[in-house]
Amino acid sequence: METRSDIFPQGRIAVLGLITIAVYGAWYYSFGVLLDPIIADTGWSESTLTAAFGLSSLVGGVAGLGGGWLLDRFGSRFVFALGALSGASAFWVASVADQVGVFSLSVIIGGASVSALGMYHITQTAAVRISPTNTTKAIAVLTIWGAFASAIYVPIAGWIVAPLGWRVTLRVLTGSMVVMLAVGSMVVATSPGDPGGLGAIRSLRKTLSTFRVQRYVAAIGLVGIATATLLVYQVPAMTAAGLPLAAASFWAGFRGFSQLGGRLPLMPLVRRFGVLGSLRIALVVLGIGMFVLAGAGSPWLAFVFAILAGFGVGALSPLQGMTTRDLFDAETLGTAMGLLGAMFLTVGAIGPVVAGVVAESTGSRAIPVIGAACLSLLAAVVLPADEPH
Repeated sequence: METRSDIFPQGRIAVLGLITIAVYGAWYYSFGVLLDPIIADTGWSESTLTAAFGLSSLVGGVAGLGGGWLLDRFGSRFVFALGALSGASAFWVASVADQVGVFSLSVIIGGASVSALGMYHITQTAAVRISPTNTTKAIAVLTIWGAFASAIYVPIAGWIVAPLGWRVTLRVLTGSMVVMLAVGSMVVATSPGDPGGLGAIRSLRKTLSTFRVQRYVAAIGLVGIATATLLVYQVPAMTAAGLPLAAASFWAGFRGFSQLGGRLPLMPLVRRFGVLGSLRIALVVLGIGMFVLAGAGSPWLAFVFAILAGFGVGALSPLQGMTTRDLFDAETLGTAMGLLGAMFLTVGAIGPVVAGVVAESTGSRAIPVIGAACLSLLAAVVLPADEPH
């Protein structure tokens, strides 16, 4: 007989998926679409704007560890409600800012807060906790939902920004994100777990002391730099290569949709190559896709980029979640996910900052994209192998 604990919570997983779509899509994915319109409207420098985006990731990464701890300590209702409130306030200020300093500070606060309180380290942990008898399926289904983030938000941002401008677009995108976080705070409830005191710290330190895990964490940092650069420059790189903004936004959104290509066949891939072996394949394919992006000035090359990078990025999130689940204790999973999220975002913040400086100084947006491609391939080399069974 099927017990209540064996029932897969499809509805609540769907809500977590919608939160994931909105949090990643509204800022993290859409910034690349807003970059040129902001520059054209305000005259603010590209390096300043990309630095603000990078700092939002940096601060969000550091705060992500705290977000995971809050989830362990107070549960998901509190975390999602806090994310809705902080995100709404900060991004509204950014949307009306007339000075680059005010804009930068606002998006740093807003981007950091929603990153810390609504990204995968939160939603994957919540999914695991509301479906304890089928955690692998919970992660897989959630990340299939998440694959639609850029497919939905990047084209929508492109369609809105052309007639209405970046300020209205930012408000619309933020509003959709706040609504989903608010809904999540009402319908998804995880019980507070371990309060994350000295026991949690000792557990994390013990796990991180092994060379195998250190290699994994280092690889995650490299992937963070590569993917953050990709997300900021996928649209600008294609427009610089000759595609119109609307077309570049479409192909960037299609790249997001193509993430399903890395998630739907995930379980057969893992059975054949193992979790870390599959992750290595994803990183290599992602690197190749970014090399194509550097010259994607035609629809054909944009299509190839979207397929390859979509597969690579699509496979990353569930495979990282599965690996972290296997490496860390269940009762401190939120804190552990936050730690890996912090590594991904804080180190990844280097990417847009350096990329903006390089693009502005050289006049080429292909150069930072090529650098990001090389880092993805390097991460595949640094990544440890699966342990033999």
